Amino acid sequence: MLLYLIPFAIILIADQLTKLLVAGRLGVGESLSGIRGLFDITYVQNQGAAFGLLHGRKLLLIAITLAILAFLIIYALRRDTSSRWLMWGLTLVCSGGLGNLIDRVVFGYVRDFIDISFMRFPVFNIADCAVTVGAVMMVLYIMVEEHRRSEEDFFDGDPE
Repeated sequence: MLLYLIPFAIILIADQLTKLLVAGRLGVGESLSGIRGLFDITYVQNQGAAFGLLHGRKLLLIAITLAILAFLIIYALRRDTSSRWLMWGLTLVCSGGLGNLIDRVVFGYVRDFIDISFMRFPVFNIADCAVTVGAVMMVLYIMVEEHRRSEEDFFDGDPE
């Protein structure tokens, strides 16, 4: 489990460093060209959750994030940590969640800057990417694990 602390720290540092660089270089709403047709760098201050949900509800968002992080840590301590899928998923979700939590506590908002230019999509950051990929990995792990268990139960059951 300690092996995952290194990628956890790398993701958290990359998230905070990129936010610091963008916020130091751009004013709110200002943009820099990124890769043409793919993305731009646009600095926004998100006072809500994903897609602007719960806008302005800072204390509620902090409480929800803390509760989710606590649940995931307890979950990791009680589960079989030999699954790389599960551990990577937990690592990504927790590092990203902590990155955005730091922003909310320190600034009162989350600093977002990745602006997809080929479609309309909310501006996001590295922490958001980590949370999304990690959550997908955890869902896939749970689905595969539950499917495996249901097959074991089916074949291990006593015929009547």
